[in-house]
Amino acid sequence: MDDMTGLASAEEPEPRLASRVYERLLENIVSGELPPGTPMAELDLCRRLGVSRTPVREALIKLSEAGLVRILPKRGSYVAPISVQAFHDAQFIREHLECALVAEAVRYIDATAMRELDGMIAAQERASREGAAELFFAQDEAFHGAIARISHRPDVWNVVRQSKIQFDRLRRATLKDVSHIPLLIEQHREIAAGLAACNEAQAVAAMRRHLREIFHRAERIIHEQQEMVERSPLLRGDR
Repeated sequence: MDDMTGLASAEEPEPRLASRVYERLLENIVSGELPPGTPMAELDLCRRLGVSRTPVREALIKLSEAGLVRILPKRGSYVAPISVQAFHDAQFIREHLECALVAEAVRYIDATAMRELDGMIAAQERASREGAAELFFAQDEAFHGAIARISHRPDVWNVVRQSKIQFDRLRRATLKDVSHIPLLIEQHREIAAGLAACNEAQAVAAMRRHLREIFHRAERIIHEQQEMVERSPLLRGDR
């Protein structure tokens, strides 16, 4: 886990502090820094974060409600396995909404918007050359968020982001192998080309191919996780 000390400030209200604790732990879990089965002991987290038990407890409850932490009575709290069903549900939501967004973006695309998208693709290429998977992930998110803004429906991207937490856990696991990042960038170019041509069918088809690419790599990770769950009474939730 990264250095999380000093998170609290002297005058910060507890509800805001609990939110910051939640966001920090959320990022650690989704990034894979805290893998499934990692203990989430309250006192240990309090020490690491430099906060009291109340914001930690509230953050753990919220993470549990999101399916990211499993709280076992008298046994403590642990990072939960990736939910395969939630992954498929998020993919379903994302594909339908983002294909609709790119179709809308065709109506509004202009030279300024194309320069923005091209700049993001260039940043992705730099990240790929440097083997910087996390930087690529950030630029990938920015690219998809930009399409939502271009479509004049930025709030729809917020819905997509909120629905894809388990999806992103698996997606970021696939990015540990950086060899396929150039293919993802090429798919972004195809989406941008469809927008530049104001060709809705081309742009939507390119987006759908791109969003389904993860299935080619997710199967191995899901299989590895299922084997890990079978070996671990903790991850199976045995009492």
